[in-house]
Amino acid sequence: MSPLPSALLCFTVAVFLPAGLCEAQQENSPLPKGYREVGPDKVVDLQQLCEATAETGLFSGAVLVADKGEVIYQQAFGLANREWNIANTTDTRFRLASVSKQFCTMLIMQLVQEGKLKLDHTISDHLLYYRKDTGDRITVHHLMAHQSGIPDFTSSFDYRDTVSRLSFGKDEFIKEHCSGDLAHEPGTIYSYSNAGYVILGRIIEKVTRKTFEQNLQKRILDPLKMKNSGYDRNEYVIEKRASGYTRGPFGYTRADYMDMDSSPGASGALYSTVVDMFLWDRALYSDQLLKQKYRDLMFTPNRDVPEVKAAGGRPQSRYGYGWQIYARTHPVTKHRTRVINHGGAINGFRAMENRLVEDDAFVIVLCNQGDSYGSGDVWRAVVNLSTELIHVVTGQPFRMPAKAHVSQDQRMYSMVKQQGVEVAVEWFMEKGKKAIWGGTTMALAEQLIKDGQVDDGLRFMELEIELSPGKVWLLRKTAEACLGNGRPEKALALAKKGLELKPKDEKLKILKSEVEQDLSLKSGNQQ
Repeated sequence: MSPLPSALLCFTVAVFLPAGLCEAQQENSPLPKGYREVGPDKVVDLQQLCEATAETGLFSGAVLVADKGEVIYQQAFGLANREWNIANTTDTRFRLASVSKQFCTMLIMQLVQEGKLKLDHTISDHLLYYRKDTGDRITVHHLMAHQSGIPDFTSSFDYRDTVSRLSFGKDEFIKEHCSGDLAHEPGTIYSYSNAGYVILGRIIEKVTRKTFEQNLQKRILDPLKMKNSGYDRNEYVIEKRASGYTRGPFGYTRADYMDMDSSPGASGALYSTVVDMFLWDRALYSDQLLKQKYRDLMFTPNRDVPEVKAAGGRPQSRYGYGWQIYARTHPVTKHRTRVINHGGAINGFRAMENRLVEDDAFVIVLCNQGDSYGSGDVWRAVVNLSTELIHVVTGQPFRMPAKAHVSQDQRMYSMVKQQGVEVAVEWFMEKGKKAIWGGTTMALAEQLIKDGQVDDGLRFMELEIELSPGKVWLLRKTAEACLGNGRPEKALALAKKGLELKPKDEKLKILKSEVEQDLSLKSGNQQ
């Protein structure tokens, strides 16, 4: 699963001086302020970098760095389970989210190598029920390269709160959530879509007559002795599996439940450890799983199409099959490093994997924290940590992480408490950073309601509706808050407004019926 866009929160940049380097020496250094030279022992720098990132509170997880084919650093930070105060270790199992996609493409390419599947096969060749008007035009290549044009189900407004929690049969899910009208003609543009990989997983099952999980185990995990990796099903008891948490502005909560087999399935349902992921990295240099000519196809960017604006809008795609492939240029030294990587974001987890094939180096960061809606602090911390680890392992100047400052929500929370809600609203409208997808202040609103300041919390919820009038989920959440806090008339008005926008919304229908029943009983009692 790919991360959503994020609104930046407030940070101050902290300058860390290298050990033994005074400020006068720092001023005379040719490096820009805040950068450090890599010391004689890379492990010392790697440790300081990871410790400083963990100390910000934005990272909890495990890290592994390999250089010239050998692990030079592996360490874990934070808690695998906060309820029991159990620490993460290097053999803690984390959800990989979209890092799982590369395993799906490996299985596809193995079937191609065996002559059981072709890159120009269409969806209709294998899923006979799929709609013919689009299924006849979308190929296996399009699906793996994110060029299918199938809309990504994770961007639908009811995925987060409804669809992701439900259990579906594979074909049922594909029919309902991976068969929409195309956003663009297949093969004309790169546009990330988890739907394509759910379809690929089902094609693997149809071709082999085995489940995706069975193929994964037999074809990849068993040969590589990746004993701490697997396909994550909610009902499984998995030893040393990390619990996932959401880091919000007012503390941690358990990550929302998600049915892993229905969705993400083949697009993001794997779990692993940093050590097992190193075994995977080493295998990708050999023919053990796949011959080189097919691996080259996986690691070659499909530059014949541009990217959609949301993906960066570059004139050429840099996505191969399950991997991003590009050259990273150091901002100071201009040293170029070829990177093959992928990130992942799912409820309660973040992941970032980097293969530096020309340097024979590997960097993996797995994290069991996620961001609250409207924030991206944890994701940026994982990305930045990965970037600086790459700089260290390649001997380039690096920066320590910025210290997390007071967040926008925390700042407005203090304003409400000290100066009143309207002062906070005025500041937000003039200077606040608003997420284009709406809901920026919902965490703040919910915290105020929890504190007993219901009117203040609802003020922010209603403001979000004004700023994003077409967002049904905002209307639903506000209606639920109104009903739960003794404002049934307002809840009914919001539910009706939401149903005008989305007449088939089952949650709003139920909510409307409950409110009408409550109001009817109230009216009868008064008479």
